[in-house]
Amino acid sequence: MYRSVRIALRLIYILFAATFGLAQTVTFTPDLFTNNSFLFNGAPAADLNNDGREDLITRCGSGSGNGQFAINLSTGDGVYAPQVCYSLPSGQAYSIAIGDFNGDGNLDLAVANGTNTFYEYLNNGKGSFHLQASFQTTAPIYSIVAADANHDGKIDLIWTGINDQKLFVYFGNGDNGFTVGPVSTLNIQGRLAIGDFDGDGKVDIVSQATQFGTSVQVAFGDGQGHFQATASFGTNIAYEVFDLNRDGKSDLIGIPFDFSVNGNTYYKTVNVLYGNANRTFTAKDIPFSQCDTDANPVAADFNGDGINDLAVLEASDCQGNGPYTINVLLGKGDGTYQPEQSVYSTHAAEAIGSQLRVLRVNRDSKPDLEFFGLTNNGTVANTVLLTNTTPGNFPSCSPPNRGTGITLCHPTSEVAATSPVKFAIGAANQTPGRKVEVWIDGKKAGENLKGWSHYSFLDAKYAMAPGSHTVTVFSAGWDNLLQSLTFPLTVGSTQCAPPPSPGLNVCSPLNNATINGAVLVWAGGTATGTIARMEVWVDGVKQFSTFGSNTLKTKLSLASGPHKFVFYIVNTAGQKWQQTVNATVN
Repeated sequence: MYRSVRIALRLIYILFAATFGLAQTVTFTPDLFTNNSFLFNGAPAADLNNDGREDLITRCGSGSGNGQFAINLSTGDGVYAPQVCYSLPSGQAYSIAIGDFNGDGNLDLAVANGTNTFYEYLNNGKGSFHLQASFQTTAPIYSIVAADANHDGKIDLIWTGINDQKLFVYFGNGDNGFTVGPVSTLNIQGRLAIGDFDGDGKVDIVSQATQFGTSVQVAFGDGQGHFQATASFGTNIAYEVFDLNRDGKSDLIGIPFDFSVNGNTYYKTVNVLYGNANRTFTAKDIPFSQCDTDANPVAADFNGDGINDLAVLEASDCQGNGPYTINVLLGKGDGTYQPEQSVYSTHAAEAIGSQLRVLRVNRDSKPDLEFFGLTNNGTVANTVLLTNTTPGNFPSCSPPNRGTGITLCHPTSEVAATSPVKFAIGAANQTPGRKVEVWIDGKKAGENLKGWSHYSFLDAKYAMAPGSHTVTVFSAGWDNLLQSLTFPLTVGSTQCAPPPSPGLNVCSPLNNATINGAVLVWAGGTATGTIARMEVWVDGVKQFSTFGSNTLKTKLSLASGPHKFVFYIVNTAGQKWQQTVNATVN
């Protein structure tokens, strides 16, 4: 296997001036990935083998590849297996969309070949794909993305044609198949990305005509698969989608860059178009000290203070010459930023084609970085994975170690002794992570618009009256495709109350929950006659018993993955009552 080369020294950098002495230093540990393949344009990193680390989609072979697509699966923190290449039945891999198309919780791929065909590749959950079906379209596909366009809880496909200035929707049926949906007018053919630029909970689309962003257009969705395109605008900026100010509306951020065979023009600003509820954008330039390359900036909370920061790739001069540095600008919370902190330096970057993105390299809740650089002759020089080691108040609950789902770190049982009740949640979504919400007895108690890559988080405390409640936790991506977990919660008690009639009340683990660490198993039981014992079996193996008591409570250390818990209460006459709970351990 290809194993990343661990760079010996952890890079720790200090701010440039003593006047900023109170600012935090961000730290990253770099790993040099030795596979020299191009990242697949437009295809994000995603956890394809359900190990809690995001995997890479690349072109097959060295350089730009031979038209096949390839998967580099994570096998450890900063460690990736050799690429596995997949050939299409016809044509070349042109654009790739990621989503769970058959509802099994694994992220699948829709691969367009640049003609009137796209192919559906289903994931076995371990990152191995098989061709499930091919679909014919009315126009050759230029760019394809996945999102829930009609709010039915199933992932759909949205695409634009090569020579057809339209936006097409294919509705997913949740069981491998698609049906043809609405067609909307789009003035430009371009690379697509999803967002929600007006914050109405309905997926929107941004289309950019070329790599250099010569034309941009935003189309606003109605939640039923139709899109209303706004006027396109010319620009020298290629944008990426982030919620930079965390107001629940997607923003566009990019770096100006003018390409010319007679000499490129470089700038010292990040351009932001803040999304507004009235479907307009507010433009702002954020200055930095050196000159850009064409690699887009990215945004995430890199120091754990709850404010989104920027990461940019900067050149040492304004002529496109190295060395190049990856720099972080910490946000102040008022739309301004602290001076750059350099977290990585390299000579391997070219003005055209380098990429920077946020992804999950290890299993914590800190956003990491990936840098993909080119040499001057256009070949791949390196892929560097930068693992975030910054201390800070990052989300306390890591997302699940799989491509989709919700981890509920708190509460861990159906009983809470006191109010307010602590909630700690991490979620993995099919589309870029937007938010986590908590609803109590049918009313929204709160939400947190905190996320990066496919992940979203919440840390909060909510006051709850003593007694019984129903809690539902939601997570959503920018298309508002919801995942949920519902459970009862009794506040003001320290007991797992036995049911009034013979049977069991399982207080922990919560059914369908994902758990970090050791699992609390806790149940109260009622039996006719005299209780002989209570037992818990996990995956068909007895793990713990208690005798002559109506309560079973212990902690179990279990392997990562899904588990089936079966609780029993047995009386002295041999009668049994049982209850089954399914839960997943990270």
